[in-house]
Amino acid sequence: MPHQEHLPQARRQFAHRSSLRGAQAWLAALTCAVVLLLLAACPALAAEGSAPSTLRAEAVRGTGWNDTAPPAEGWTPVALPDSWATRWPGFDGVVWYRLTWEQPEQAREAGLLLHYLNMAGEVSLNGTTISRDESLVEPLTRAWNTPRYWLLAPPLLKTGTNTLLVRVSGLFAYQAGLGPVSLGTPAAMQAKFDGERLVRRDLQVLGLAVSAAASAFFAALWLLRRRETAYGWFALMSVLWLVFGYNQIATSPWPFASNHAWQALNTSTLLVFSVSYVVFALRFCGRRMPRLELAALLLAAAGVLDLWLAPVADLIEHRAIWTMLGGLTVIAVNGISIVHALRHRDSPMRPLAPFMAISALTGAHDLLVFTQVIDSNTYYTTMSSYVLLLGMALTLAAQFVKSLKRIENFNTELIEEVNAAKAELAATLAQQHALELAHARIGERVNLVSDLHDGLGGMLVGSIATLEHKPDNLGAPELLAMLKRLRDDLRLIIDATGDDHGARALGELLVPMRHRSAQLLDANGIDCRWEVSGIETLELPPSQSLDLMRFLQEALTNALKHSASRRVDVKVARAGAELQLSVRDDGRGFAVEDQTAGAGLRSLRTRARRLGAELHLQSRPGETRVALRMPLAG
Repeated sequence: MPHQEHLPQARRQFAHRSSLRGAQAWLAALTCAVVLLLLAACPALAAEGSAPSTLRAEAVRGTGWNDTAPPAEGWTPVALPDSWATRWPGFDGVVWYRLTWEQPEQAREAGLLLHYLNMAGEVSLNGTTISRDESLVEPLTRAWNTPRYWLLAPPLLKTGTNTLLVRVSGLFAYQAGLGPVSLGTPAAMQAKFDGERLVRRDLQVLGLAVSAAASAFFAALWLLRRRETAYGWFALMSVLWLVFGYNQIATSPWPFASNHAWQALNTSTLLVFSVSYVVFALRFCGRRMPRLELAALLLAAAGVLDLWLAPVADLIEHRAIWTMLGGLTVIAVNGISIVHALRHRDSPMRPLAPFMAISALTGAHDLLVFTQVIDSNTYYTTMSSYVLLLGMALTLAAQFVKSLKRIENFNTELIEEVNAAKAELAATLAQQHALELAHARIGERVNLVSDLHDGLGGMLVGSIATLEHKPDNLGAPELLAMLKRLRDDLRLIIDATGDDHGARALGELLVPMRHRSAQLLDANGIDCRWEVSGIETLELPPSQSLDLMRFLQEALTNALKHSASRRVDVKVARAGAELQLSVRDDGRGFAVEDQTAGAGLRSLRTRARRLGAELHLQSRPGETRVALRMPLAG
């Protein structure tokens, strides 16, 4: 019969070592509990050794698949459980088993338990049929893992000699024969039957149901997290194990017409499962071994092709070889994973090592059953699969608890980080504020120096030039006028550094400066001509007005100090949303591109930037022009 291997289940675990140790303790405890449950639920282990001494068993070969009655001669005593492959090698067909016992007169009823028959059969008591499988010829009913129980009572059960006749249709390659038969009190036989059904059917169905749920769950996890390839391989393993384990409860070889094809499918599934198990174990440990994986895949593919292309006569040997190879591969993966978990404390296999040990033990047991070293047909790996799923669930639960704790601590960590960020930001803002304050003070000082240079400086230059030009012709009134002009210029600076609520028209501010500059230029023999238009009602903030006044003042001072010109033309005009200023002289000119320009040109450029205006400088011998174009706010 087919060998069943376990479905190991796992997932990479990154929990702290303390969480791992706690999870391992729970895993070990649950493992022991499940093992004890399995042992307690397996009375067949003690009962399968031999048939009860009250029953006498004989067997005889039938003459054909459609026999309806046993031969009269050729009966041979047998011991149950019986596999006829050793007695009649290569025989496929019908074997009749006859069991007789003496029923005491005082016993009114008895319980009869037939643990299994392989592959399909018909049972009659004292000539009355009490059980018959659906198909007694190929495709045979697969009743090999089905226990049967009857409550016998008169008139079916009679006092004295009773004869139980069992017709078994089977194939020698799959351990064809009859299992143990137990006779006793109804209560005792019912209890034995319940234990047999639990092991052979109920736990098998439970294992398959858990495998189906695991395949769906881990397939969904893999679809949501494609980088977790271990999830995908585990889902594939679960599906393959579901197909392979279905052999334990299947009652028909459908959709195939023979049990040989069914067994080829079963062994092929085991081979592919073993390869998937190898890849899963590597992915779960975060490793890749392309050559090993490719070799395993090619070997499995060769096995599958061999199973499906081999002649039916050779299928038995081929199936045995590939089944052993697949089973040993899974056992080897379990063993290597356990060794890795023991040698590496941080191995993700560590919490699953106890479950893999159970898987290795049950797999070894089932291989011994498959090779008939152990005289039984009870397989345990399908039942052990849900134990491994339990380990997988606990592994994921430990990971979930760790994540939940991190989520619970997230608010506290976030508040601490926010407070730290706020403190750091406050310190940075305080430092930035201090720097801005210092920068503002320096800027104010620079502006004040620039205003003094362009205003008082220009007035002083003009006054000095006047004194040098007419040292003997200046009386007290002229000197007093010079001092008043200096006072007016100083007042202009003071007004501009105050608030912006006392805005005055630009034309009104331009009148005294125009008068003063014309006097200075005339006193030095320079003809100054003004053209002013559109600014009589133009009001600007005092700071802008001062910058404009200082711009004009510096341009005129430069013409007075450096140009040696005889004529200066000044134009101040409003053109739509733009204010245009220009100062033109006929002096010697200067190099506009000179990077070593004096404080006057630097002041002109600085004020243009502060006003958001465009500055244009053009100069050549005989003509120098300084122009400013400033956009006006709406």
